[in-house]
Order: sequence, then C-alpha cells, then structure tokens
Amino acid sequence: MVYIYTITTLAINSILLFIIPLKLTRQELYTTWLAVTVNVLLADLIFGHVLDLYDLMDSGPQPFDLFIEITLPATFGILYVNFMPKPRKKFLLYLLFWVGFSVCYEVLSSYFGYVVYKGWHVWWSALYYIGACLYMRWHFRFMRKEKKPL
Repeated sequence: MVYIYTITTLAINSILLFIIPLKLTRQELYTTWLAVTVNVLLADLIFGHVLDLYDLMDSGPQPFDLFIEITLPATFGILYVNFMPKPRKKFLLYLLFWVGFSVCYEVLSSYFGYVVYKGWHVWWSALYYIGACLYMRWHFRFMRKEKKPL
C-alpha cells in the first residue's frame, strides 16, 4: 500500500506541475529542487538515522525510498514556492496552510506505512515545516534578488 500511496502522490504532483502556470524559471526550478532535496535528505539522515526517531518504510536505506526522497518532497516544494505570496499577511496564512497540510500529509503517510515513528512526535514536524517553509521563502527571495553587474 505504501508504494501505491507514494507513487500516486508523486503522479498527482507531477501532473499538477505540468498543467499549472509556472512562475519559476528553469534555473529556479532546478535550484529549488536541489534545496528541498538536500534539506529533506539531511533532516532524514539526522532525525531518522542518527537519532533513530523514525524510519521511512523499513529501517535502513532502500532504493525506492531514495527515489521518493529525491522526487516527492521537491514537487511539493516547487508547488509551494510557485504560489508563494509576497505580502507578509498573505504569506502568514499561506505558511499556516502549508504547515497544516504537511503535518496532515505526514500523518497520512504514517497511516499508509511510509513514516514509522519510533520516538518522533508529530508536533516536532510542525516546527520543522515552519523552519523549512521559512527557509524556502528566504531561498526564493535570494534567487530573485537582482544582481549588480560587475
């Protein structure tokens, strides 16, 4: 069931990325993909493997899990950055929506067996998602900052 759940989510996100109007350049898509993927891999390495607070599917590295970690979070990250509003008030509501959505998606992932908690608390995820979303806002603003010619 975990394979159907993750592949279905990846397929839905991929279709969305092909049909929605993207406001990001190819370079922004690429760097956002990398930023999200590195963030996820580091978080899962530290919290999941080193601190052993959760497993993704079964314990230990697996090719399917690596494929999902490199693709699925990045599709969510691109959707997040693509529609992110500039004004702070709108952004705060947007942030709350995405943090709530991410926590709900993680709980659903636990139900389907993708995330197996071994000491991790879901509210820690909310804190992590707040930090990750704020980082992506900074990342996007950094990418869009006009560069002065040399």
